[in-house]
Amino acid sequence: MKVSYSWLKDYVDVKLDPAKLAELLTMAGISATSCKKIGGDYILEFEITANRPDCLSVTGIAREAAALLRKKLKLPKELKTGQPASRPAGKPLPITIKNPELCPRYTARIIKNIEVKPSPDWIKERIISVGLRPVNNIVDITNFVLFETGQPLHAFDLDKIKNNICVRPAASGEKIITIDNIPRTLTEGTLVIADENGPVAIAGVMGGIETEVTRLTKNILLESAFFNPVSIRRTSRALGITSESSYRFERRVDKGMAPGASARASALIHAIAGGEIRGFTDTGKKKVYSKTIKVDPKKTAAILGVPISGKRIAGILKSLEFSVKNKKDVMQVTPPGFREDIKSEIDITEEVARVYGYENIPLTIAPIVGNTTIKNFANVLEEKIKQTLMRAGLDEIITYSLIKKTAADTMGIDAGEIVSVENPLSIDQEIMRPSVLPGMLGVISRNLNRKAKRLSLFEAGKIYRKKNNGYAEETVFSVCLCGIRRENWKDGKREFDFFDIKGIFELLFSEIAIKKADFKKDTIEGFEENTASRVTGGGKIIARLGEVDKKIREKFDIDKKVFYGELYITPLSVEAKFPEKKYKPLSRYPGIRRDISVILGTGFASSDVIGIIGETGKALVKNISLKDCYSGKQIPRGKRGLLFRIEYRSDDRTLEDVEVDRLHSEIKKTLTSKLGISFR
Repeated sequence: MKVSYSWLKDYVDVKLDPAKLAELLTMAGISATSCKKIGGDYILEFEITANRPDCLSVTGIAREAAALLRKKLKLPKELKTGQPASRPAGKPLPITIKNPELCPRYTARIIKNIEVKPSPDWIKERIISVGLRPVNNIVDITNFVLFETGQPLHAFDLDKIKNNICVRPAASGEKIITIDNIPRTLTEGTLVIADENGPVAIAGVMGGIETEVTRLTKNILLESAFFNPVSIRRTSRALGITSESSYRFERRVDKGMAPGASARASALIHAIAGGEIRGFTDTGKKKVYSKTIKVDPKKTAAILGVPISGKRIAGILKSLEFSVKNKKDVMQVTPPGFREDIKSEIDITEEVARVYGYENIPLTIAPIVGNTTIKNFANVLEEKIKQTLMRAGLDEIITYSLIKKTAADTMGIDAGEIVSVENPLSIDQEIMRPSVLPGMLGVISRNLNRKAKRLSLFEAGKIYRKKNNGYAEETVFSVCLCGIRRENWKDGKREFDFFDIKGIFELLFSEIAIKKADFKKDTIEGFEENTASRVTGGGKIIARLGEVDKKIREKFDIDKKVFYGELYITPLSVEAKFPEKKYKPLSRYPGIRRDISVILGTGFASSDVIGIIGETGKALVKNISLKDCYSGKQIPRGKRGLLFRIEYRSDDRTLEDVEVDRLHSEIKKTLTSKLGISFR
């Protein structure tokens, strides 16, 4: 929300430096994000929270400034009376509201014999200061009043409206061309403003091109209404349209401002465009939010911890346009219609605190209340995994638990397992994430676009899925590698590969004493074929890892290979242990190395060979490493050549070649009998 400092001064006598005013408002809960000098003016930009739609206007910010500076708020008289200076003459246009729940109040004012022309400079300056482009005097006045009061307005060319106006839900398939010249097909239930020929505007979002005001327009119908916030939000999301009007309607405008904003705009049109103000229609519920709250001044002072008097409390509330009546030791406080966020006495106390000034409330040390939390095994396990990953050089990230539905669609996740959000705040937060992968890939994409060369990341978070007519959430650790693993004069540029991420998982399993973690090649949705592996421990899947499918990477605009894995805490916590680490001296006896070159069918994994070598060699086999994997003319089709290096060593004696040769031959025989492999 942008506010011109000079525009603000039209409503409150502010002499404070703009930057100091921005700081003062920020301390009172109206967060100013910037204060920039543009030309001869200052533009203050505010980040308004969803519960304060009353501050989405210049007069709303002026009201806050007046209360903080103890100044008087100066508002145009039309906003107070709800009537323009000149008395309306002529019959009003009949208005029909088909669904009062979607449109509780609708006002329409006829203005005739206007002259559409460029706006005067002072209107243009105000419009430009908030980031809008001047169009003509009628459109500019509706935009001016929108930013002045927070109440959206719309002007129709009256002569292009066929008979009466009806506010109704659209029928399925109805069409309208909006003022941005885009044809749109409406879904059933979309609230529209219609005449006999069909929709002339999408209520609260955007007008139609057929009834827009042009330089040939002579007579207008000025709309000022209150539309259901949920209805406008759904319409805006469904059509992909966001306007200044829909932004405010979604957050709930002041129902009582509808006639006042109409009167203010009518007066300006009369003065600037020479219009004759005619009939006025006000249809629907006119009652605004009203709730009387009992407030004990002594209790308020006790909560704040300051000796603030009842008179000062009443003064603060009145400056915010609250109604205050004193009855003995209790105040009867009624918030204004534009403050529907005020529900209870503690809300009143917060209003007093922020205007009184948080900086004026003395600092105190809160009493320490003992609250010891005993960590369970899963908590300790998660900390252990985090420490291990950080020691391995990975950076921790945190991504949102809410993601867009299309992100899950690309991963082939069953739609029946997806947990949808009933009223998402945006299209980027439609579902609870069924996997951490979409968020991780988003981070990878952003960093690659900013020229990052090496990305080694991990995240600890929950995933959510529907399960057995209920919902299940599971804690997972995700690991992701992308880019250059290392770059030096000797090795050149060496990029991450599958064995890097596998090595990280092997390190994790070693740290938590998972001795039998079996890596098995598998076909897993979302991973490239032949580069995916599932890891089992204790008969349960404890991890999945592999290279991310190219089609998924392309959805995130990633042109590099990405290696990703997930570690599941629930099954892992059953198998994990934290054994005490003990020092083991190095052997004093030399080792003997032997290579073994096998021809292995694709139905077996290298881990099968390593397992048999270890079982057969027992204590004398100290280390087994895969040194090479090859295929070619010398290798039969459908098979691979693997070269393993075995290190034999005893802890209590020096091994002789004869003993090692005998054991090496035994290992080869066992491999042949169990796996049917041949040697080179």
